[in-house]
Amino acid sequence: MDPMQIILVLLVIGSFCFVAYWSVAWWRLDRAMRMSISMTEGRQLGIPEDECPKVSVIIPAHNEEELIARSVKGMRAQTHPNVQFIFVLDRCTDRTEEVLREAIGDDHRFLVHSITECPPDWAGKCNAARAGARLAIENASDYLLFTDADVLFDPDLVHSAVALSLREEADLLSALSTLTTSSWEEIVVQPVASLNLVRMHPTDVVNRAENPRAFANGQFMLFTRSIYETIGGHEAVSEDLLEDIAFARLVKATGGRGIMVNGDHMLVVSMYDSLASMQDGWKRIFIEVARRRPRRLIHWGVRSFGVGLFMPVTQLATFGVGLLVMTRGDVFGMVLAMVSVALGFLMQIAVLYRFYSRAHAARIGIIGYHVGCVLVGMMMLSGAYDLIRRRPIRWGGREYVLEPR
Repeated sequence: MDPMQIILVLLVIGSFCFVAYWSVAWWRLDRAMRMSISMTEGRQLGIPEDECPKVSVIIPAHNEEELIARSVKGMRAQTHPNVQFIFVLDRCTDRTEEVLREAIGDDHRFLVHSITECPPDWAGKCNAARAGARLAIENASDYLLFTDADVLFDPDLVHSAVALSLREEADLLSALSTLTTSSWEEIVVQPVASLNLVRMHPTDVVNRAENPRAFANGQFMLFTRSIYETIGGHEAVSEDLLEDIAFARLVKATGGRGIMVNGDHMLVVSMYDSLASMQDGWKRIFIEVARRRPRRLIHWGVRSFGVGLFMPVTQLATFGVGLLVMTRGDVFGMVLAMVSVALGFLMQIAVLYRFYSRAHAARIGIIGYHVGCVLVGMMMLSGAYDLIRRRPIRWGGREYVLEPR
């Protein structure tokens, strides 16, 4: 074999490795999807009227005048008969309260509570959620549902979540939201970041009865009041950068059951309004998911870069060398190269198409998948750098200097 053929053989082996990679990804995704729970299942589950639990929906809000009326519209349409909504306005300096009260009208299910200061050792959102929880407990609620002011509720969302929680005997039910796709960052970057998060916390592993992996999404966390009080409420997670995962770990540690369900368009969220805020937000998430271990973040970042850069470069090189050896009369080498590249490409498209469809992401974003991998890899590596250098991370009006583990 001449040097060019040796190079082709190595490239073909690499391309077939990518085929294996995406085949495993297909199998893993298929398993997670088959064992996942959809929020829509709760629509079919009835709750006897005399046993209908009382739910307090707690919504911290800070300067949300642009989105809060839209959020209230979905909440006012809720079909659950025993629900109240507690808006906690955290030091708002815009027209949030005025817009909110106008949107609420005379609906007696809504309570507006304003706070004017925050303890220096608390993040604003966490402190506001704590204040709302106290009101919910005073009102003898059976369930506490924490959500955000920019979340859009399907009319059956609260009922479905409670019904599923009762069916699954869950102490904490959290939901994966459907993300909006109004900007290129949401189309290209967000699905890749979400795919990485789902890979780290597959729903079948989170929901299994034996040794589940603790995970929750802070955009939608439904607690039984008893487990919320048992784990110590927001006081127990006030020092954590990511309180949702901290909550999930506490529920698991106390013997409670936490589950994750797919929102499936019943819960719609616009997470970030710019690439910069998206980078900061996801970096914070990846740091906590990695348990503040720089080596783990570096490993994930390098892997994301590998998928984003090394994989397409190798496939292009295989295609190019295959054409080159064909000009030298090696038709078999060309065929082998084309087959390996085509199989890898088709397997990748099949896996991504299935994931994007299941996550209700814009499928046009598949075209920018490799760009998204590079950007997400940069977020992970940046998080590792922040940990190693002990650079402060600002969130919720508070700075966190995290110790690497």
